[in-house]
Amino acid sequence: MGTWTSPAEIARLLLMRRIPRPIPRESDLWRFRVLGAIIPDLDRVVGAEQENLPTPAKPILPLHMRPALLAGIAIVERAGPEMLRMLRGHTMGHNRVRFTDSVESMIARTRKWKASSQMHLI
Repeated sequence: MGTWTSPAEIARLLLMRRIPRPIPRESDLWRFRVLGAIIPDLDRVVGAEQENLPTPAKPILPLHMRPALLAGIAIVERAGPEMLRMLRGHTMGHNRVRFTDSVESMIARTRKWKASSQMHLI
């Protein structure tokens, strides 16, 4: 069974920094990731354990945090591209531009994939 995009690409997007509302102190911004918008307890766990979350370029999570990432990937994969567009609202500045560019590229590839995979039905 094919999916609409790569789970690794979704993981990279979910590990991008986000800005929660209300905006926290600048010293706390390091711990907030897009994944926390889907799994709210993640922010609390990261803050309590002072875990440095990985970046999209180096997405290696501690073992005890991997189930949250896998759950986030599954939620986004099932919800589809519109969920990624909604999650864009949790980012700001340069991260928003990078997030939007990645999402739109993924969606464009998805449209091509769906069109070519439907050709056998014609």
